[in-house]
Amino acid sequence: VRNDVQALVADIGSYSTKIGYAGDDHPQALHSSTTAAVKAQINNNQSSSNFAKPPKRDFTLRCVDGANGDGDYDLVNPVDPVTGWLFSPPSKNTSSSLSANNEQSSSFDAWESHELVNSYLQHAFQHSMGLSRGNNGEMESAIDYSHQHPLLLLDKSHTPPALRQRLLEIMFETHNLPSVFFLRDAIAACYAVGRTTATVVDVGYSGTMVTPVYEGFVERSGVLRNNACGARNIEERVLEMMDGLVVSQGGRKRKERMRRRAREKLELQQQQQQKSAVEQPSPKKAKRDDKGHFIKEKGISAASISIPDYLMPLYQVRRANYNPRKDPFHAWSRLALAREIKECGLGVAVGPMGYVSSSAAPGEDASADAAAAAVGEGGAVVNPAAANNMFLSAAKLPYTLPDGTNVEISTASRCDVVELYFGNDEQNSLYRDNVFDETVQKLEEYSKEVEDFIAEGEDDENETNEGGSKGITSGSAAKGDPYSNTSYRGEKSSRYAGSRRNNKKTHYSPNVISTKLYSACLPYLRTEPPNGPLEEGGVSNVNDNYFHFLTSASPAQMVCDAVYRCDRDQQAKLLGDVVVCGGGACITGASGVVGSSALGGGGTVGGTSLLGDEQAFPDRLREEVEAIVHKHTMGWRVKVTSPNISERAICSWLGGSILGSLGTFQDMWISKQDYEEYGAAIVNRKCP
Repeated sequence: VRNDVQALVADIGSYSTKIGYAGDDHPQALHSSTTAAVKAQINNNQSSSNFAKPPKRDFTLRCVDGANGDGDYDLVNPVDPVTGWLFSPPSKNTSSSLSANNEQSSSFDAWESHELVNSYLQHAFQHSMGLSRGNNGEMESAIDYSHQHPLLLLDKSHTPPALRQRLLEIMFETHNLPSVFFLRDAIAACYAVGRTTATVVDVGYSGTMVTPVYEGFVERSGVLRNNACGARNIEERVLEMMDGLVVSQGGRKRKERMRRRAREKLELQQQQQQKSAVEQPSPKKAKRDDKGHFIKEKGISAASISIPDYLMPLYQVRRANYNPRKDPFHAWSRLALAREIKECGLGVAVGPMGYVSSSAAPGEDASADAAAAAVGEGGAVVNPAAANNMFLSAAKLPYTLPDGTNVEISTASRCDVVELYFGNDEQNSLYRDNVFDETVQKLEEYSKEVEDFIAEGEDDENETNEGGSKGITSGSAAKGDPYSNTSYRGEKSSRYAGSRRNNKKTHYSPNVISTKLYSACLPYLRTEPPNGPLEEGGVSNVNDNYFHFLTSASPAQMVCDAVYRCDRDQQAKLLGDVVVCGGGACITGASGVVGSSALGGGGTVGGTSLLGDEQAFPDRLREEVEAIVHKHTMGWRVKVTSPNISERAICSWLGGSILGSLGTFQDMWISKQDYEEYGAAIVNRKCP
C-alpha cells in the first residue's frame, strides 16, 4: 500500500452503514442499513440478482413518508437480526442459479445480504466518496478511485470463518480492491478509547454483544450476545408507552378533533375533484356488479372513518381516511417516530442505582438483588424507595403528537423503558427469556433450511453427474473447496488443484458457492455442541463450533459471565477496563430534566441539558457490575470507559480509522497478490 493513498474504513451495522477515510474523525458516508427494494420471484427470476429492482436510495421518503406508494417494495437489511452476521438464510435468496460457464458468476453472489453489501459499497464509493468508475472499469476523471484504495472492513467477533472468506473474495473479485483487512469491531472499539485489553459492551440495534479483548485479541470463549437488549427493543417499548398515553390522555376529544380534520380534508378533496371535472369533463362509465346491476357509488363520510387508538406516524395523519400502509413500512414509520422521541430525551432515561420498575411486584427489587442492599460509592446505602419516590413526584414532560394531541410523559415511565437493560424484576426477566427462546427457535429453523438446501444440492449434483454434464459441480469442485477449514497452506495447494485449469481461473456457479458456504456455516448455526446436548452437570467446550453465544442475562450479568469464562489471570484486567459503545447506549440520565418548561429555550434551562447526564448509562452499568462482583471478590476494581455521546455510536468505526492511519499498520494488509497465492483462507491467519 502506497503511503500517499488513504485507506477506506467500512462498518456495516444492523442500523446504519458507516464508510469513510482512515484518519478522519467522522465517516463521510452514513446511511441506513435498512432500505426498500423489490425482491425477485423465485419462479420467474431469470436474472442474476435477488431483486427485480435495485434498492432505493430515497430511503427516508419511501420508507417513512410513503412517497409514490409502496407497490411491491419490501424492507431489506444485509445484517441478519438473529445472528448478527452478514448472512442470508436460503428462504431469503430468490435468485436462480447460473451455469458454471456463465460470465456473470465471477462477480455475482447468490446471497441477498452479500448483494446488498455490494450495493452499499458501490453507492458509497460512487456517490458519497467521489470514487466513480466508468461502465468498462475505466477512469472517468483524475481524482481518487475505489480500486486504488485499500479497505478496512469491520466484522463481528463471532463471524464464522467461511463468511469472512466469502467477503474477502467479494472485495477482490467484485470491487477489485488492492488490499483488504478485516478487523473485529470489539478490537476497534478498544483502539478508539486507547485500550488493548478491555471487555467491550456493544449495545447495537438488534442486540447487545459483550466481547473480552486481551492484548489486542478477542477471547472467543467469552463472547456473549443478547437479542433482547437492543435499541430496537427499546423503541418498541417507547411505542407501547406512547400508545398507552394516546388512549389514556387523548380520549374522546382526540377522536372528535381528528374526525373534524378528516371532514375538512374530504370537503377539500371533493372541491378539487369538482373543479377538475368542470375544467376537463370526461365521460364517466357506470359500474356494474356480477349480475349486471348498476352500482351506486357512495362517498366516504367522516363519521365512517375509524380513528386508530395508537401513535400514528406523520404520513398516516396526513391521509384523509387515516389508512395505514403495508405492514413493514407502517411498523418502520412508527419505529422512526419512537426513535425521534427517544433521541430527544423524552422517551427514555436511565434511572439511578436501586431504581425499581413501577411494573415490578410489591417488594420485588429490579436491580441485581437490589444491588446487594444498593451499596453505592463509598459504601453508602441507596434507598430504592427514595429513588422511586423522587421520579414519581417529578414534573412531567409535555410532547405534541403528529396528530396534534398533547400528552405528558412521566419520568418514571421513561426510566421503566430503560430497565430492560438493568432490571431483574419478573416482567423484564420474562421478556428477555421469551426473546431468548424465540432466537433459539429461529436458529433451529435456519439450521433446518440449510440442511434441506444442502440435501437438495446433493440431489441436483447426482442428477447432473448422471446426465454427463461437464460443468463445475459441487462434486468436481470438492478438491478446491474455498470454504473448508483447512490452513492457508492447504488452501494454496487445493486452490490450484481444483479451481484452475490450463492456467485459467474457473468460476464456480452461484448454487455451488451457496452450497459450499452453507455447509461451512451450518455447524455455527447449531445451538447445541457437536456431540449432542449436555447432560445435567456436564461442561461444554465453548471453543466448539456452535452458536454458544446466546444468553438472556442483563448486560451487567453478561459482563461478569464473559469475564469469568476467560482465564483466571485475565479476569482482573478485563474487569478493570469495560468499554461501552454502540448507538443503543446513547441514553442519558434523568437528572438534567428540570420540568415541563424545559422544552423551551433550545432544550436547556439554567445551563442544564434536557438530555441529562451523558455518562448515566456507563455509570449505571459500572454500579450494577460492582454489585455482582463485590459479592465474592471485594478487592476487584471495576472501571467503565465510554466516549462522549456524539462518538459512542461510531466508536468501532473510529477505532478502525485510527488503526488504518498508522504507518506501522501498512504491513498487515492482505494484498491482491496474497489472495491469489494463498486463497481466501489467508484472512483467518492475518486477521484473527
